[in-house]
Amino acid sequence: LQNMDLFRSFVKDSGIYGKGTDLGTALEQLCAKQPAALTSAATLLILSDTKTIDQPRAMKALQEAKRLSGRVIFLNPIPENKWKYVKSIQSMAAVVPMISCSTLRELAAACRRLAH
Repeated sequence: LQNMDLFRSFVKDSGIYGKGTDLGTALEQLCAKQPAALTSAATLLILSDTKTIDQPRAMKALQEAKRLSGRVIFLNPIPENKWKYVKSIQSMAAVVPMISCSTLRELAAACRRLAH
């Protein structure tokens, strides 16, 4: 909490605050990283609500990340009972496993599940 004001300032000064999430670009950059960050031995954990500024680009990049990785798992902070109303969640859950983590209890359960 001591650094919260500094963090808020950093985010606001970044020039990207308020412009939306660009999951496609983030995944593309990760997939293109040299030396490769994603290998068949890697597990990629994505923590996101799936809402992104360019859904088709994000879907293509997610499929590429899945191809390169041993495993891709999506941790979603939106409560699971609302997933049926969010098209991007439905689309991405069709490609990779999606785990609800809308509460600390769910996040802890997801971590335990991933550890096994």
